Amino acid sequence: MSRALKTYLLVFAVLIAVMIVIDQTRQKPLDWSPSYYLDEKKPLDLYVLNQEIDRLFDDSVVRYSKSPFEYFQHQDSLDTPKETYLFIRESVYIDKISTNKILNAVQQGSMLFIASDGFDPYLTDTLQAICEYVSYSLPVLFNSHIGDRPGMKLKFSREEWDDDEYIYSPVFGQYAFVHADTTFSTALGYMTLPNESEYISFMEFRFGEGKILLHNQPVAFSNYSLMSGEALQEYAERVLSYLPDQPVVWFVASQQHNERLQRSQLSVIFQYPALRMTWLIFVYGLIGFIFFTAKRKQRVVPVIKPVKNTTVEFVQTIGNLYFQEGNTSDIARKKIIYFLDRVRRTYNMDTQLPEDKLIQRLCLKSGKEEELIKEIFSLIEKVNHQPQCSKQQLIQLGTLIDRFWEGS
Repeated sequence: MSRALKTYLLVFAVLIAVMIVIDQTRQKPLDWSPSYYLDEKKPLDLYVLNQEIDRLFDDSVVRYSKSPFEYFQHQDSLDTPKETYLFIRESVYIDKISTNKILNAVQQGSMLFIASDGFDPYLTDTLQAICEYVSYSLPVLFNSHIGDRPGMKLKFSREEWDDDEYIYSPVFGQYAFVHADTTFSTALGYMTLPNESEYISFMEFRFGEGKILLHNQPVAFSNYSLMSGEALQEYAERVLSYLPDQPVVWFVASQQHNERLQRSQLSVIFQYPALRMTWLIFVYGLIGFIFFTAKRKQRVVPVIKPVKNTTVEFVQTIGNLYFQEGNTSDIARKKIIYFLDRVRRTYNMDTQLPEDKLIQRLCLKSGKEEELIKEIFSLIEKVNHQPQCSKQQLIQLGTLIDRFWEGS
């Protein structure tokens, strides 16, 4: 063993020893990951709620750790018992078949309650509701304690409770309902962000003989909230008071399933800060050793020029060919196809909707002027139904589309 290698190994061993001592003596930070496990005591888990929920519902709560599909697999879809289906997770995305089975049960008198930062698009489309991320702009205090950062206020629309406000600090979920069909839905609660903008956070949807309750703040039921004082405990109890007196099926997040998916040799190492730092030092040390060793054994290699990128010249050539052909109709239709494709990818929406509904939804999602969008689709309609598109129409179409995407 060479002297240089011995020096590297000695330095490496000293660094490992120092990192272990530092890790064992420092205070470990709280884990704020929103896992929402029943048996964990991290701030954003549900240990406290799991201990108290049986008292609230007279021991009628069944905790189910499998998928809704497996739960409904052996039930008669025409004679489903009246139950309350409860989901409290960071995000709830259920497959289409299971969603339809749940909705069928709700139509027969059951209730669905979901508290989540995000809802399945198929469910919100069925309920004719739009839930989007809302942002606010305030100075971020990176070095402040988490409880000292700007918070949000939650309140109910119910008359006897509308004077009560519940403050959560900091702001956790920022998804809110921005549109819903009021003919069969009711806003039960609101959230106010630190910039004083108010959004709907708690909605009730009447569906057949049953109801669907959607709440966009699962943090309200977390250990952090329920251990932060009587006020936030009261808020959670009031939300759960909307659930009827019937058996509750609580679809819980399976901790064992997630751990089994995530467990590997490296995941065990990265789970512990000391092992993670040791591994990184080893990898960087090995890279450094290889670099300095290889540097002494380098040999001259021929310089190979990279292949020249001729994309711009290709596009210019194709453009000149189209211009010389004078086929304005073909160019216009390609611009229309590209525009609709970009709308689908950018705003995640169906462009096959009726024109008036498509214009209204695109206006809501893009924030552009409704007159501009109407003008674009009016011109698209003309071009699609004319045998020949004029140069003036092509120029106007390109100008309108450029105005729409301006600033996007």
